[in-house]
Order: sequence, then structure tokens, then C-alpha cells
Amino acid sequence: MSVSDLIKNAMDKDANGFESSFNSIMADKMTAAIGQKYDSMFGSPAEDSEPVEAQAEVEAEVEVASDVETETE
Repeated sequence: MSVSDLIKNAMDKDANGFESSFNSIMADKMTAAIGQKYDSMFGSPAEDSEPVEAQAEVEAEVEVASDVETETE
């Protein structure tokens, strides 16, 4: 739905059509605004990100910490 449909429904005094157009337009605007805010807060999602590498780094740190504990005992 477009703004012109919204105006046409208002001029025709079609309350149901107006409500439907308004809800559709606002849903699109809210989705775009939420997406833009999310991207500004967290950055755009990277398609080629590798979360597995981050887990591997954590596991390596745990292994080093357990080696240190074993040496001090």
C-alpha cells in the first residue's frame, strides 16, 4: 500500500481501507526504523562472520589456564 492509497481511502471515506493502508504503511516504516536503529547500535550484520573462530580462541585460553594450574600444583 502507498500513501496515495491512504489519501484515496480518506477522500472516499472508506474507514476500513484507510485503516488497512495506514497499518501497512506504518508497519513498513517501523520495520525500517527498527532495522536502522539496530544497525547503528550493533553495526550491519556481517555475512561472512566466523563465530567458530571466537569459540576456538576461548578454548585455547582455557587450555593455557589449566596448564598454569597444573604447574603450580
